[in-house]
Amino acid sequence: QVRKVTVGKETSFNSTRLSSSEHVNITDPKALASPPIPLCEDKFYAKLPCYDFVWSGNQSRRVSDIVSAIMANNPGRPIPTNKVWFLLWPEEVDAWFTSHPLHAPGALHFTERNATMISYGVQTNSSSAPKRGQTEDPTFKFIVPLQIAAEREIARFLIGDPKFCWSFGFKEFAQPAVVKDVTISPLNLMGPVFFLAFSMFSFALQLGFLATEKELKLCQAMTVMGVYDTAYWLSWLIWDGILTFVSSLFLVLFGMMFQFDFFLKNSFFVIFLLFLLFQFNMPSIHAIIFH
Repeated sequence: QVRKVTVGKETSFNSTRLSSSEHVNITDPKALASPPIPLCEDKFYAKLPCYDFVWSGNQSRRVSDIVSAIMANNPGRPIPTNKVWFLLWPEEVDAWFTSHPLHAPGALHFTERNATMISYGVQTNSSSAPKRGQTEDPTFKFIVPLQIAAEREIARFLIGDPKFCWSFGFKEFAQPAVVKDVTISPLNLMGPVFFLAFSMFSFALQLGFLATEKELKLCQAMTVMGVYDTAYWLSWLIWDGILTFVSSLFLVLFGMMFQFDFFLKNSFFVIFLLFLLFQFNMPSIHAIIFH
């Protein structure tokens, strides 16, 4: 039985780091072979004495045989008995991890259900650990090797064939070159604030006109002079529309001029319509409220 899993892994992570040179298109990533259970000393910030893994199994003879096979068949490096720690129950493992932090990267918990079923669980810290510009990924460094080893030896034990082929490989997703822009400039920081303030320009202007109109009672004066209400409000609508149109147009053009991705990677019409409707709606709401 052969298992293959496609995942995003180290190259995609490295390509986002400033020190990485892996800014290349990956169309056919190389498959990685079954990773062995690593030395506990390879873990970042490991404390000595350390153990490659801890396990629990309620003193089941069958589980003990499976763990012995895991240790003996670890690819490229059999695990000695002094690098493995045994406890009866998962609760005891939790207490041991609490009292012995960083002394083991993970644990395997086995439960013998019946003659044809043995279940297991993998326990490890899922937090990534940075050190000297590198990041330790617990999933691929600890969880995956423990899972592969447990599944392989349980399958071999249940079918009664210690040489049963159980290979595991995984490869990352195909992906384009990823280049992270780490440039920080005042324009990048203040750009969103500027465009928000700019989009509020017509609103503030129209609000001032509206307050002046209410103070001078221009609407009542125009009515006394015989101006229809529809003509009066139509003039407001046309004036507000002109200001909003010009403001929205310049806002989008400035965004494209300053090379903001939001304006360059979206439709000009959609962005323009977004700001036009936003600016046109705000003074209209206040006009309705005031009148």
